[in-house]
This record gives sequence, C-alpha cells and structure tokens, in this order.
Amino acid sequence: MTLTAQTANLRYHERLKRVLPGGVHYNFNMPWEEVPLHFVDGKGSRLTDMDGNEYLDLYARFGAMILGHAHEEYLDALQEAMGRVLCVSHCDFDADPLELMNAHIPSAEMIRFGLSGTEILQTALRLARAHTKRNRFLRFENHYHGNADNIMGGRVTDRRHPVPVDFRGDYKGTAGRAANVMADQSYMLPWNDVERLEDFFREHGETLACAVTEPVCVNGGSIEAAPGYLERLRELCTEYGTVLIFDEMITGVRMGVGGAQKRLGVTPDLTTFGKAIGGGGVPVSALVGKREIMALLESKKVVHAGTYNGYPLGSAAVKATFEILSRDDEAVLHAMHRRAAELQSILVAEAAAAGLPLIVQGPPGVASFHCTDTPLEHPGQYDFDLMSKDIIVATALQRHGVLISSISRIYPNAQLSDLDLEYFQVHARKALGEAERSIAEIF
Repeated sequence: MTLTAQTANLRYHERLKRVLPGGVHYNFNMPWEEVPLHFVDGKGSRLTDMDGNEYLDLYARFGAMILGHAHEEYLDALQEAMGRVLCVSHCDFDADPLELMNAHIPSAEMIRFGLSGTEILQTALRLARAHTKRNRFLRFENHYHGNADNIMGGRVTDRRHPVPVDFRGDYKGTAGRAANVMADQSYMLPWNDVERLEDFFREHGETLACAVTEPVCVNGGSIEAAPGYLERLRELCTEYGTVLIFDEMITGVRMGVGGAQKRLGVTPDLTTFGKAIGGGGVPVSALVGKREIMALLESKKVVHAGTYNGYPLGSAAVKATFEILSRDDEAVLHAMHRRAAELQSILVAEAAAAGLPLIVQGPPGVASFHCTDTPLEHPGQYDFDLMSKDIIVATALQRHGVLISSISRIYPNAQLSDLDLEYFQVHARKALGEAERSIAEIF
C-alpha cells in the first residue's frame, strides 16, 4: 500500500499549531517533532485519516481503546446513559461498575473513581502517607506514574543515597519542576534486583510510606518481573508496614479483568487503574484498595476531590467494559491475546527476513518490540539508542499504514481480526525493510 500525500493532515496540523502548542495535546522532552495524523473515522481495528488513508490501529490511544472503534454494545451503553442523566454527582447505576470491579480485582475492597492517572496516583500517595504517618515513597527506574513533579523522570547518581535528581537529556525531565521535590519525597531503585531491594528496606523500610511499581514494567519496555520479585516486594512491604501500590494504568483489564495482580497472584494494598477500564471512549481512572486504608476517605481524614469523580458517563463506560470483557470466562480477551501473539510472531518473522534484529516481550495485551537480539531484563537497558531504533521502526510502520506507539508498545483491541493479521503481514514487510536500511545508515 502506498499512502496518499498527507496534504489535508499537514494543513490541519499547521492550523492547530497557531492555537495549540506544538499542535499536540501532550508532549515529552524528546528531540524530535511529532506530526500527528488526524482521523475522521474508525471501525474495529481500522482508522481513516483526513487524506483517506487507512491504518491498522495498534496504538489504541496509549492502550485505552481496548474494545476497538465503534463497538456497538459499548456505544449503546454510553448513548443510553447520555439519554437518561448526564451531569449529576450520583446516579442509579454507580453501584454496577463498582460491584463488578470488587468482584474481579483482588485488591478492590473499596473503590473511588477519578479522571486521570496522574491525579489518582497522587491520591494513592496521600492515602499511604496518612495511613503510615510517613513521608517518603519508593519508585523504580523507567517506571511511569504520571506527570506530577514529584514522580516523573530523574535518575540516581549516588547509590548510597538513592534519591532521584534531574539530568540533562531526560525525556521525562521538565523545566518548572518544584525545587528538590523528587529528592525530598522519594527514593529510586533499579527494578528486578532483589538484593538491592532487600538492602534498601533494611536501611530505609521503617521510614517508607509506600512503594509504587508497575506489576509489568510496560513503560520500561514491557519487562516482566523476575520470578519471585513481586512476591518479595510484597513480603518486605508487609514486614516494614509499607503500603504496596500497583500502578495498573496499562496492565489493568488488558491482562485480564482482575488486572495483572490476579494473573500474577500478588495482591497490593492499593491499585491505580485508568485507560482501558473505561473502554477508551471516555476518561476515567480508579483507586482501589484495602478497606482500612480507603476508609480514610470515608472519615474525611484524607481529601479526594474532583468535579468529574464518578460521573454517569464514566460509570456507564466502566460497567460496559467489564461486562464485555468478563463475559464467557473472558472469551473476548482470550481471543484478543491469541491474535496479538500471532501478530507478534509475524512481526518477528518479517524483521528476520529483512535482516533486522528484533524481539517482542511482555504479555500479549501489553507487549513491546525492541531492535535487539535478546529480551530486556532491567528497565535501565531501555536506553536512548534502543528507543531511537524502535522509534524508526514505529515511524516506518506508520508510513505503511500500521499505527504503533512511538515507544514500541503493541496494543491490540477486542475487535482485532484474522483479516487484520493478513493486512499487518503485508504492510509490516515493506515497513521493516525500510526501517532496516534507515537503522543501518544511522547506527
């Protein structure tokens, strides 16, 4: 397939840039400019842009669009909610999504809804501090928990005092950060290093309010925890009275309606959810956790405020998403995972045919590809050079009608079909040959 010239897209992008900074609604500190595509239609796993080009959507708006585009049952649920009651604090179907989450998610004894991942994670930190009467929290290299000053980016320069600091070239670094906010509040460790973890807790565990981690480090390259690592983290948090927080913004419902925690058999004290739990059509996040911690909200000792916390359209979206994905013992998710695994095999095979080193790692719903011969074991291995190679591949795929997150994540949706796999094989073959030549020239 040859895409038509991006004439209408580019004209529209220039129009947007006059009033929208960069012509985009989000940005990181990366040394390249994104020229976004502007879409006019979507159905299933396909999108059509302003120039009439068709794309296979494996980007899914950072993984949020898990049901695919124009999913009839999902849209019917949203339309029914809009036709009944649209803007009130409470409605008669709030209990339905809450009870569904409570039934499926091991840590969800109580639940509060929010809008964004960034704000709901900060509420989790606030609860952990209130519960433990401690200030500092532990996070891990190349994990991502939102764009708040105290938790985004940084690296450790002194192993003896592992506090994160800003550094030049950090793509998650930002001007305007409050002074010393990272060093004053948090520690940072490499992930999957159980000896470092144990040493750290022996020295700092009694001062630690919480430890926050992705159960699968999708943001660091879709790296799964080493055998026993999450279990040991759970044990250490229990031993030292530290709240364990799982950030399941990405893994939540993509790995199963019970989240990664149910699949992995490790139950945190608090969990943050977002993205796909609302099916992709409306923004909604959730904080779930143990009753004794969440009760701090009930007693009003901890404040959690927001105009659109628990709004009707969000409740309808969560309810529909959980009903669709949990039906028939999660048959929809199992089919999605199977086709995603087939798609990943096609990608690896076509890369090999093009002479391009490439692997895919991580669970099928949240996997990533990398231009290397061996899977990554630690998020620190996902360095600038590897990220750059992956971005070259993602860019080539986009030029040939396949949308993948620029940082190499592959997000399938519930409507991914066998025809989509055939489409992918044809278009990936051309894109990977082009990417191999580009990478050879640069590296």
